Amino acid sequence: MRLFAMLCLGLCLAWPPVTLAAERWRVAVAEVPGLAEANGSGPLIDLVRGLDEQLPDIDFELQIMPFARTFHVLQNGQCEFQVPFLGNLPRLPAGLRYGSGSLWQVRFGLFTRRDNALGVAQLRDPVHVLSAERLTASGLSAQQQAQLAPLLGRSWRLDELQEQLAAPTVDPALRGLAFPYKVETDRAHAPWLGFPALSGNSIESSLQKLVRGRIDGYVFAVNETEHEIDRLGLRQQLRAQDFGLYPVNWLVPDNPRGKLVDQRLAEALRRLQALPAFQSLQAPLNRPSSDWKAWP
Repeated sequence: MRLFAMLCLGLCLAWPPVTLAAERWRVAVAEVPGLAEANGSGPLIDLVRGLDEQLPDIDFELQIMPFARTFHVLQNGQCEFQVPFLGNLPRLPAGLRYGSGSLWQVRFGLFTRRDNALGVAQLRDPVHVLSAERLTASGLSAQQQAQLAPLLGRSWRLDELQEQLAAPTVDPALRGLAFPYKVETDRAHAPWLGFPALSGNSIESSLQKLVRGRIDGYVFAVNETEHEIDRLGLRQQLRAQDFGLYPVNWLVPDNPRGKLVDQRLAEALRRLQALPAFQSLQAPLNRPSSDWKAWP
């Protein structure tokens, strides 16, 4: 019996230790030139991997994809969280909420032609919001007013109002209800900036439309936009205004699972921020342009 017990003990000691497999989290990373490239490189990728290293029981599976698609996969439960997304915006994609940590900051600007007096306050003016009073005074038929009623509380472009009415032609009365400016931003931020922006395909294409008078303005990160402005030699034709300094966050589902994911990410960020290496990880990203000034 004693020999049997010793044999069992020897077998237990010789057996390799059992290791628990790390939990796998899918991460929707928006492809952003200079920050997160399709080939898996970029300072945003490095920062996300730095967060992963602070969670030894979790392995991140990074899925780099177009910005708009990141929202869909998160809304459909196909990933645990999404990065990056501007903080402090007036609206968020349905079913999602901000995480509780700020990764870095970015300043946005409004770029217009020098001969155009359009300002930030005009874009955010509540006079453009579709209200019941404006709808009643519009002169549209009762049926058309009823069709537009679901849109109350926000401002809308003319094409969006026309689509709601499913009308082949534009009623002149509809123009008075529409947001009067054509301002582009990148496709990912177009629905969320607090005014009905148009989606641009690239910084260069939007700037070219701006100098040709096809749009009234362009809103985007000042560093990336000014780089393109100088590359294209357009600084003497344009002016820039401060649109705001925004924290950059992650998004999680607005449900119990999202709350748990956010707690673990916030924990990882606190650990990472305490390391000397964090400054070098954040430096290529954290360009708040605190000394940036509007021009000309």
